[in-house]
Amino acid sequence: MKPILDKLHTDHKNFLKLLNFLENQLQILKDCGHSDFELTLDAIRYMKEYPDLIHHPLENVVFKYFIEHHEEVYDELTELIHEHEEMPALTETLLEMLQNTLSGVPQERERLCSYLREYINKQVEHMNLEEAYVYPVIDSTLTDKEWSEIKSELENVDDPLFGKNIKKSYQALLQKVID
Repeated sequence: MKPILDKLHTDHKNFLKLLNFLENQLQILKDCGHSDFELTLDAIRYMKEYPDLIHHPLENVVFKYFIEHHEEVYDELTELIHEHEEMPALTETLLEMLQNTLSGVPQERERLCSYLREYINKQVEHMNLEEAYVYPVIDSTLTDKEWSEIKSELENVDDPLFGKNIKKSYQALLQKVID
């Protein structure tokens, strides 16, 4: 894989760690246990801060370039770009639900569980399509020259949770996710 795809792939591996953490919190919540809402909220804040605002726009640059220059996986790429546009609203809704829960606003446990399940599933399905189908086609099709053209359009941003400089507010979450 090319460096840009390597970075996107590494991001996905990290997102899966976070989604596994959310899956564990969901199971605790379903079992009427004491879910760690503060770390869950941190995880969703991260999903808003990095995947929604950095990772997906980076993918969109690659996807749009590919659509403009190649015919393969057009339908899949347009669907993924559309999902990238919808995901911030899903993240924001879940963020609000968790903030309300932490603020003592009554929430239906079942509704929160259902929404969290939907969120996790949507994220995993989205990444699976990218990893199993779209990334390999892009990797085998784009030339080094095309990758250089794409790279010139990109801004380099460090991941605040899994990157070199971990944001202070995510340090406890990182410890929980990597344990």
